[in-house]
Amino acid sequence: MQFRVLHYESFLPLAEISKYQHMWSFFGRSYNYNIFIGLAELLIGILIVFKRTRLIALLISIGVCLNILILNIEFEIYFALSHIILDFVLSFLLLLEYRKDLYQFFILNSGKIKRSLLPQKKGFLHKLPFVYVLILPIGYGIFSYNLKSTVDDTVTGSYRIEEFKIDDKDLEITKGKLGSSPMLFLEHTHQAIISINDSIYYGRYSIYKREIRMYFDPPINKINSITGRLDKENFTINGVMNDSIPAMIDLERLTEKEDYLNNLYN
Repeated sequence: MQFRVLHYESFLPLAEISKYQHMWSFFGRSYNYNIFIGLAELLIGILIVFKRTRLIALLISIGVCLNILILNIEFEIYFALSHIILDFVLSFLLLLEYRKDLYQFFILNSGKIKRSLLPQKKGFLHKLPFVYVLILPIGYGIFSYNLKSTVDDTVTGSYRIEEFKIDDKDLEITKGKLGSSPMLFLEHTHQAIISINDSIYYGRYSIYKREIRMYFDPPINKINSITGRLDKENFTINGVMNDSIPAMIDLERLTEKEDYLNNLYN
């Protein structure tokens, strides 16, 4: 779920993309790195729960949160600012309980351990980590499950348009604005984008079982909608245009080398 970018965005020229797209696509390029940072952040949360490991977890959390906060500001990831500010403030508030011990350890003792740094205080701050660690993963887990349940990742992806027929006649198509070939992009956000004849057309799609419906505004050469049956093995759409005219689109799904996003989330 983390750092997922739209397929058509990966074909935009580097100089034309925003700071947000720059950072998001860079970190999203490696699925294994996403797993690593996800597990690292989860481990921090688990270690905060236990008194004996809370201090080291909070110190790491402050560093991680500060780094993410700076990234979000400098790369204009404004929608995530409130979340990371909340994480940073919570980590800071929990760390206040250790302020005297930290001062003694780092300043008075020059980093040498002379006595236990474990505080014996209890109260709201003592219970807050349990709430923080339990509620957020459960909440994000439910959110991710509901979001992914509406997406068919065997369908989403980047496709090269090999053939486009309307009423059994070939539609003359040339390469569009994105990529070196005529393209169809089906996004996890239910966007349908067609890039043909030096133009790009944005629309929406829905799919149930093998029935796919696409709507475009403005229309593509008077094509307002395409409804048909999607063959997931050969990636062919057979159906009708504008609810009555026979239409067929023959597609080729790009390889991982041509578009890494096609295989990253399957």
